[in-house]
Amino acid sequence: MDKVDLDRQIKDAVGAHGCWKLQLKEAVATGKLPWSAEQISQDDQCTFGKWLVKLRQDPEIGDSPYFRAVAQAHSRFHQAAGHIATCVEKNRRDAAAELLSSGDFQKIADRLGKAIIEWRKGLQ
Repeated sequence: MDKVDLDRQIKDAVGAHGCWKLQLKEAVATGKLPWSAEQISQDDQCTFGKWLVKLRQDPEIGDSPYFRAVAQAHSRFHQAAGHIATCVEKNRRDAAAELLSSGDFQKIADRLGKAIIEWRKGLQ
């Protein structure tokens, strides 16, 4: 895969993940999850995660330290999001809202964003 195509795919996947994060925020506010907490905690269920699974098959990409950093950060993000979703499922929306706005969740989300930015820079 050429670098321009990969960069475009990264941007598309990030956009899809951004929409997913908004759905999580809405779920905390409404108490209605678009998926189960179990699905949310799995890093291969969202569009971004499915895309990462496909990319892992390409040794040139899958062996890249940039790819590994993004995949690891993405996995941690879903673990944290799954914990928030579990609170929503248990009707503990106040706890879910606190976790969503907590520094830990934001740090995890920021790490993912930074890893993606580094990956894109590495393509140039």
